[in-house]
Amino acid sequence: MNKRVYPCGGPSTRNRVPAALILIVGLTASGSPKAEPGDETHFFTDIPVGVTVSRMMQPASQSGASMTVIDQDMIRASGATEIADLLRLVPGFQVSGATISSPYLVAYHGQSDILQRGLEVMIDGASVYSSYLTVDWQTLGVALEDIERIEVIRGGGAPTYGYNAFTSTINIITRKPIGTPGVFVSGYVGSRDSRGAMMRYGAGDGPLHYRLTGKYEETEGNRGRSDGKALGFLNLRSQIALGDSDELDVALSASDGDLDNNADVPVLLPNTSRDMRADRQRLRWTRTLGRDRDFYVQVYRRYSEQDDRTSLGLLSDLLGVTPADIPLLFDGRQDQEVETGVYTFQEKRHDIEVQYRDYHPGAVKWVLGAGGRQESMRSFDTFGDDAWRTDNSYRAFAQASIPLAEQWIVNAGGVLERGDLYETGASYRLALNYMPFWNHTLRLGFSHSERKPTLFEEYYRSALYFDDGTVLRQITFSRGGLEPEELDVIDLGYIGQLFNNGLFVDARIFYERLDNQYRTETDLTSSYPGYLNDGVEIWYDGRVGVDTWGLEGQLKTEPWRGGQLSLQFAFLRSEDRYDVIDTGLISRENHVPDATLSLLFAQKLNHGIEASLGYYFLDDMSWNGDADLGVSPVIAKTHRLDVRLAKRVAQDWLLEGVVQNLTNRYERDVRGESAQDPRFLFRVSAQF
Repeated sequence: MNKRVYPCGGPSTRNRVPAALILIVGLTASGSPKAEPGDETHFFTDIPVGVTVSRMMQPASQSGASMTVIDQDMIRASGATEIADLLRLVPGFQVSGATISSPYLVAYHGQSDILQRGLEVMIDGASVYSSYLTVDWQTLGVALEDIERIEVIRGGGAPTYGYNAFTSTINIITRKPIGTPGVFVSGYVGSRDSRGAMMRYGAGDGPLHYRLTGKYEETEGNRGRSDGKALGFLNLRSQIALGDSDELDVALSASDGDLDNNADVPVLLPNTSRDMRADRQRLRWTRTLGRDRDFYVQVYRRYSEQDDRTSLGLLSDLLGVTPADIPLLFDGRQDQEVETGVYTFQEKRHDIEVQYRDYHPGAVKWVLGAGGRQESMRSFDTFGDDAWRTDNSYRAFAQASIPLAEQWIVNAGGVLERGDLYETGASYRLALNYMPFWNHTLRLGFSHSERKPTLFEEYYRSALYFDDGTVLRQITFSRGGLEPEELDVIDLGYIGQLFNNGLFVDARIFYERLDNQYRTETDLTSSYPGYLNDGVEIWYDGRVGVDTWGLEGQLKTEPWRGGQLSLQFAFLRSEDRYDVIDTGLISRENHVPDATLSLLFAQKLNHGIEASLGYYFLDDMSWNGDADLGVSPVIAKTHRLDVRLAKRVAQDWLLEGVVQNLTNRYERDVRGESAQDPRFLFRVSAQF
């Protein structure tokens, strides 16, 4: 009889589980061997492995938080052309249309408005989240073909990455240059004058390996809306071996293009376009100190510049009066054009981080590090002047995975932070993993996360101005001095493989308590500057909380040879906590969707043919705040069906036909419109 192996040691008679657990888990425990890591024929039944949760490579069954991994197989099968679309495959995520220059609104458990606050997005571990409080999904400068996998922490990631990793963390991990040799080309054409081309060249010689990727794409967008784009980017990633123990990882990227604004409130922002330019540089030096120890120093810089400033027209035309009336109404000022810009700003980020890891198998694995960051932002339209606003912050972090006994692991970690806008605060996580059988894990976890205000939230004071700088109309006004938001999460999860490792299950029940949520209210007093104020949107903190609870999870299986199936689900409830008289707010019962579902099925057929289908369902919900600037933020049920058919020719060529939103079942999204018209694409790619 073979000895059964446990991650932390052998069996023990002193560790018992209830009879019910034995019946539920033990009857399905497999005696067959687990597929070897990297065996693609078992992709949908392997337990995912990732580095994002603890900064150490861990299987999901041993990590301290729920994690979803989207790898190249799922990316290809989905037929997606945008990274945001892939997040529909993550349990608990909502992806819908938005407004003001962004075709996507991505949220976890509905905790968002158009600004997508509290959602950390990283590329190879470096944050690309904007100080402007949003994620511009179209300008990330990463080709889907260069992505190795996307790791998503479901739940607060602040105990690992700090204040902005509040509700969830998305880490886009790109392929290493050594894995992308030769020339790869790809191009597509589609409906609404959609077209794009991409080229990648990878090579290596001795200690140097590098990859250069360029991409350009454009589209007219959706019918009846101004949401087209013309964007291009160029990026380089290089890895250089400096002897036997040192490596230098260099990543450079630059993006440039135009995005059309689709604004539903033309009085504040007409349908126009914005110019954007962004670049980023990351340099990481890693020293391997032994088989299971390493140390790195990373420096990172990011710059972004956008401009959508435009004229609303003459003041007399806006008010419906004659030019001669303007001096009488506004203290002698002459008639003039009124300009505005929502996405007109410059921002800079400088970051340095050091980290040490010790991850010897079977022993305590731990990570220790520290970092500093400077965020700077300038925007007359956002702040009311051209001065740079700056926030300097500092952080120290630690993570540990501690085997207590044969079948028990404790995961603990936290981040200590302090900044110009934030007194010293801490985010932390503690989880207990119990493995009663091989490939079956129960996890009980608790986390506390804090999110400080960004420069945008702290200083946001947008207005319409006369040409001499006097306020014509105050639109928004942040009171400043905002206290951090706080999120406590407790969850019980199961991760395992059932039916002879044929079905992977990742499920969790959870309760989230959000306190001190930033909200807005309309102030009708005349205490703010401006001639035409009819209510100023005031940002404040401290009086609103949200309770969210539910069940979410993921099932993956290979139902038959060549077939791969994954199902993602979330069933949620939420309730606002506040004093109606004190805040003047009205509660929304469907603050989160009752149900979110996604299904991805892929089948490999004979003669190099592949077929796949993706179905996505989002139940009724209501976004936070003025998510659509004046239109009801309630979304009715949405259904989306994507279909892909591909043919591989001579191993080097791939022909693909993709139809997105085939059923056109969007009834209403955050803009009151279909998030995307049915879209047809034909794509050709080749590897040489």
